[in-house]
Amino acid sequence: MKSNFSEQIRALRKERHLTQEQLAEAMGVSPGAVYKWEQAISTPDIEVIMELASFFGISLDAMVGYRVCSSDRERILQELKRIKLEKAYAGCWDEVEKWIHRYPNDFEIVYHSGVLYHLASIETGNQVHIIRSIELLSHACILIDQNHDPKLSETEIHRDIAIAYLTLGEWDKGMEQLKKYNPCGINDDLIGHELATNPHRRQESLPYLTNTLIHCTASLYRVVIGFINLFFEEKDYHSAIEILTWMTGYLDGLRTADGVSYLYKDQALLLVLCGASYERVGEVEHAKECLRKARRIATEFDRSPNYSSQNIRYCGNVEPKVAYDNIGSTAMETVLSTLQQGADGAEEPVLKIWEEICNEK
Repeated sequence: MKSNFSEQIRALRKERHLTQEQLAEAMGVSPGAVYKWEQAISTPDIEVIMELASFFGISLDAMVGYRVCSSDRERILQELKRIKLEKAYAGCWDEVEKWIHRYPNDFEIVYHSGVLYHLASIETGNQVHIIRSIELLSHACILIDQNHDPKLSETEIHRDIAIAYLTLGEWDKGMEQLKKYNPCGINDDLIGHELATNPHRRQESLPYLTNTLIHCTASLYRVVIGFINLFFEEKDYHSAIEILTWMTGYLDGLRTADGVSYLYKDQALLLVLCGASYERVGEVEHAKECLRKARRIATEFDRSPNYSSQNIRYCGNVEPKVAYDNIGSTAMETVLSTLQQGADGAEEPVLKIWEEICNEK
């Protein structure tokens, strides 16, 4: 049988997006040696070929004699995803281990196998599966350079590893992972939750829970504004009213009696959009109610502007956060500019309603 080793190694290297220099470094040889392999000038020793097979996650015979059967690899990946979606765990593990043995250094197969063990262990509590998930997910972190999915990061894998440790009862290890791999506070929710459930550590949870609440609120606000842009373009004003009513109610729940916060400014803008939506569907009285509330809240904020999180419910007992925005120097300016941007001209009905409300005693 004629070997196609030179073609195989070149194809595998390019598939992994490696340069000859990078592959040479990984194998502990010179770039010139890799060049000679790919040009069929020389062939490495069997020990090096075995290392190459392990590195690329294929069998030895595939390394020296056959092209990688990508369709088989894809079939395995699809089967792993199917088992996960259908929760078809019964009787699957021997087959999964065969796939891992066949592709021990293929990031996708190792990662998805680890996820499968992880998810199954959450529901079954099987400690053997938990331990296996930690092994596979940890190995996936080593292979992370092969990952080409922009939605997947090493941080997410470490979060799954941390959850596995917590499920296993190794609380300290799990918390260490969560805190070590926590860019932009992405794990604050889980850290806060775990600390709050520990009778001896509950007070430590407050900064993490507060940060999560503030970040979630900011994210929700941006999501709602995004939906509003879509709904207005589609002239789906009823959907706009529904989501704005929900979001303004949510912000109402975060207000305290101690003073204003930057949420007042956000809420005033949302109420204006809600009023404009009501006007578009002919419910003028509801539009006026929203605009009156927007004026009252905006005026209250402008009387004593506060961009701190200190007066947000549940957030007053930690170091305050400060908000920044580009929606207007005052809340009343924000309200007016929002109305004008969405208006067709000076005679726009909602602008007339706003002017009428501003002239009320």
